[in-house]
Amino acid sequence: MLLSAFIGLISFGVFNFRFVIIDIYVFVFFFVLASYAESLRKDLYQEKFLDQLMIPWSLAGAINIIAGGIGYLTARTTFYGASILKYGRLTGFFKDPNVLGPFLIPVSSYFLTRFLKGRGSEFLNLALFLFFSFGILLTFSRAAWLNYVVTMILLVGTALLSRRTRLKALGFFVIAGLIFFVLWSFADKINLLDVSLKDFLLARLALKSYDVERFEAQGKFVDILSSANAFFGIGPGNYELYSRMATHSLYARYIGERGLFGFSLFAVFWVIVLKKLLKSRSRGFLIPVLFGQLVNSLFIDSLHWRHLWLLIVLSLK
Repeated sequence: MLLSAFIGLISFGVFNFRFVIIDIYVFVFFFVLASYAESLRKDLYQEKFLDQLMIPWSLAGAINIIAGGIGYLTARTTFYGASILKYGRLTGFFKDPNVLGPFLIPVSSYFLTRFLKGRGSEFLNLALFLFFSFGILLTFSRAAWLNYVVTMILLVGTALLSRRTRLKALGFFVIAGLIFFVLWSFADKINLLDVSLKDFLLARLALKSYDVERFEAQGKFVDILSSANAFFGIGPGNYELYSRMATHSLYARYIGERGLFGFSLFAVFWVIVLKKLLKSRSRGFLIPVLFGQLVNSLFIDSLHWRHLWLLIVLSLK
């Protein structure tokens, strides 16, 4: 990152101070958490840390969903409703609904995992899973929905392969199918800010005019590599100088701003994470969740998601 920023400055006279500071902050955040995790005893980390972490994570997610529910019920007239429901989509206290959605997915996945493994109250785990899943639905983020579907398929598919959780997984399929049928049957009768839930869903699933612009912006990394420095890229935060809009792709931004050398290091980093992850006792939860986040990152720039780095920290032990 620093090399790319330096090359961008001396070669092209561009230096995005804000993005450099944000990148440094995120990396320090990761290293501090990883160091803290390393200081814990392995058994304590594996058995308790994930459960303890999910308590504040769940509370944070619930606060955002409840705030959004108040916003819908009061038609965005109170409780900062206009900010909490941007464009009619659940945003909560996050900058964008495309970030809140992925933030809620690990929580919903956690309670589904507990349900499938028979840990704690089955009714409470299922109820909390549905609550957070409904919050993800209300973000109306197509990338988050894709993230959610991929994660659920991997979680439940893995449970089906185990004799101990197979029956629970089959029961979940039945319950999920019934809930989806009931929800879709009444979706046209559920109004969100004078628009039916069904119409809102169908409108979000349709291809938008700005989607074409986003895909064109993502392809600009080719121009950056050919006209700037292919080895080190244009420097952090400078992608928009070529695309004129946000990339909406972690991978396009990374290769354009860090170049082939930076992207190669990025790939090596993920190979290390995967090797650690395959040895983790929590791999049944973390592999589907992390894979879903990486699929999401095809369409959203997730480099600065603190919760993504937190998931990576969990994967390293």
